[in-house]
Amino acid sequence: MTFKDIVMNNVSNPIIIDQTYCPYSSCSSLVPSRVKLSDIFFQNIKGTSSSNVAVTLECSEGAPCQNVNLEDVHLDLSGGGNVAKSLCQNVQAKYSGTQIPPPCE
Repeated sequence: MTFKDIVMNNVSNPIIIDQTYCPYSSCSSLVPSRVKLSDIFFQNIKGTSSSNVAVTLECSEGAPCQNVNLEDVHLDLSGGGNVAKSLCQNVQAKYSGTQIPPPCE
């Protein structure tokens, strides 16, 4: 799956993979998702994030994401000031080119 040449303006969660999403109180967070996500590309994504975390790559412990690629990402925090952040969990990510916010450690 490829997301390419997208401009985000004041968007909450501009780049997000969330395999722990649970909209209901009856969801069981004890059972990790078994859906395998791989070969995902985010290329030339620019703009602003209305949330402090502009890049969320939160994958399942049961089936970690593989081959997630971020190339030339530039997402500033709306309103200036602080720098947006990245949050990653259980993901094999590769970064190239511009990376704002900085990649996960």
